Amino acid sequence: MLVLVAGVSLVVTLYLAIPGLQDGFFNGVFVEFNGMLFDVVVFGILIALFVRAMERRREVQRQQEIIDDYKKWNSDEGRFRIAGAIRRLNRFGKTDIDFGGIEVSDFSFRRHDIRSIRGSTFYDGTWGEMGSRDDVKLERVDFHSVDCREVVFSKFHPFAGFTLDIVFASIKDCNFAEADLANAVFKGAHLKWTEEHPDELGIWHEFPDEPPAFQQTHYPPFWRADLQGASFVDATFKNADFRGADGVLECDFTGAKGLESAIFDDDEVKKSVLRMSQSTKQGSRKAKERHQ
Repeated sequence: MLVLVAGVSLVVTLYLAIPGLQDGFFNGVFVEFNGMLFDVVVFGILIALFVRAMERRREVQRQQEIIDDYKKWNSDEGRFRIAGAIRRLNRFGKTDIDFGGIEVSDFSFRRHDIRSIRGSTFYDGTWGEMGSRDDVKLERVDFHSVDCREVVFSKFHPFAGFTLDIVFASIKDCNFAEADLANAVFKGAHLKWTEEHPDELGIWHEFPDEPPAFQQTHYPPFWRADLQGASFVDATFKNADFRGADGVLECDFTGAKGLESAIFDDDEVKKSVLRMSQSTKQGSRKAKERHQ
């Protein structure tokens, strides 16, 4: 601003002091102004936007490289590094993060202020390369209230249909309560909970002069999670609990195993899900229609 004021003052002073400069003065100013405006538009805006986009691309790539560097280092430092990289990617508006081959435990997205990983990928089906992307292990990972729409937890199981005890995507004791799992993909994943879930979600308290009150003491792993359109094709379950989940009958359980021991809101839902798991995709749709 000082330079601008000084420049304008000098021009006005010369204009008033030297009458010979007054002829055609404003025409010259107009020409110079147009040239300056062109420079500002071309060099000050377009090139600046291009440079900014390139810097953003490099920064996104750098944060992805941090995740790649620490995805197999299951330690406190590794978890903090990964969380920081995810937050920075979110600030750039990027949620579709490549977690391919990650091995992490005791990690909470919510406690690290991460609200969305929409469109991310954990296991993309890579196998046989003896590399870092061949398997994924998530243990005691908390996805509570996280936007997980269209997240690919497991794209498919390379040996689906074969009686081979090989796990490529292991999801153990993870919590998906109140998460948005619409159109999420768990194809061929192994979802396991170490302990069996209690039959009751809580206890009733009796009071002498008041109606009984219910206190919930157990929240199932899919409590109030949105499962609409989620795919559990060829997935394997152990001690699964779908009580309180939304859109269970809108999921695809074709070929899923271990659902006999799973817990659902009622027997009718469980029977419909079991019929889905034992039929083709077309049969699954008919099973849902019969239940409805």
